[in-house]
Amino acid sequence: MDDVVIVGGGIIGVSSAYFLAKAGRKVKVIEKDPTYKTASFPLSLGGFRRQFLQKENILLGKFAREFIFQIPHLLKTKKNPNPTASMVPNGYLLLFGPEHAEEQYKALENHKICDAGTKNVKGSELSNYFSYINTKGIETATFTDNQTEGWIDPFLFHSALKSKAVDLGAEFIKGNVKSLSEINAKIIISAAGCWTKELLEDIPVEPQKHTVFRVKCPTHISKMPLIGDLTTGIYCRPEGKEYLAGSPKSVFDAKDLEPAWEDFEELVWPALALRIPVFEELKLTGGWAGYYDCNRLDHNAVVGKHPKFDNVYLATGFTGRGVMQAPGIGRALSELITTGAYQTIDISSMAVERVLGQKARPEPYVL
Repeated sequence: MDDVVIVGGGIIGVSSAYFLAKAGRKVKVIEKDPTYKTASFPLSLGGFRRQFLQKENILLGKFAREFIFQIPHLLKTKKNPNPTASMVPNGYLLLFGPEHAEEQYKALENHKICDAGTKNVKGSELSNYFSYINTKGIETATFTDNQTEGWIDPFLFHSALKSKAVDLGAEFIKGNVKSLSEINAKIIISAAGCWTKELLEDIPVEPQKHTVFRVKCPTHISKMPLIGDLTTGIYCRPEGKEYLAGSPKSVFDAKDLEPAWEDFEELVWPALALRIPVFEELKLTGGWAGYYDCNRLDHNAVVGKHPKFDNVYLATGFTGRGVMQAPGIGRALSELITTGAYQTIDISSMAVERVLGQKARPEPYVL
């Protein structure tokens, strides 16, 4: 009998493997596609932030930053002596219209309780901080400018975590698990992401297709934060000498990962040009589509022991936040499995019982 078997070798699976191996457990990770061609993490923008409504998400975001800054030390191995995730700490800027302002003011109360370090200004004052923003329709905005938020290269992050997990004794094998009953282990962790329902039918997590566009503009704002415009659903950030911009339109039951190219001229470009006038000169240079492992109940993660099984745990439903929450979730699962309780960040509110009982705790700030 194996000690711990993790089904799914994506960012959540490798983080869980790292923390459990570090705690002295014998870990085996089963991944059906080691190229990660359709996995969520390599197709994401790699953001890490603490600007959320729910306290748990704020705290997980804070720990992500703490962990990412320590990658050169924590994830160093003989084979990978200089691990990195190419961090860009440009911050996040979230823009809210009148319809979202009250909810954001409540979120800011949680930001203060969690010492998130978020700044808040009225829309009319925003141009004092970001002169390139058109403030029309913005009631309030929150941002960070102290290197607490930004983005990383998700593939490099995954590689560094995996390398260190292997160094600590974790074993990674290729395999396609059709049923958890196939596995003989003391502990089973389902980290199957978008494909969770194939293993656990009662968990409402499904693949949600999102399109990201690569664009070029004669005006390059290298220090631009990752901007999430909640008035339109558009988000964008610099990427080298270009920019990445996400479509607000998502699709369930997608047959492939072909980008929704029509979204660019219909939705993305007009919204970007409205909010950042220099973007009227944008030129589309590329794009891709990827899946969110979307929890359709409330867009919050589902983490913990499954009450219908003696030895099954899961971590899924991150709805676009897998990369930034992976360190905190891996640590939390390791604590729960090895000690029986969460020791650092209490994420009991993300328990499986919540979704089984249809008790939603919505996280509205999904980008």
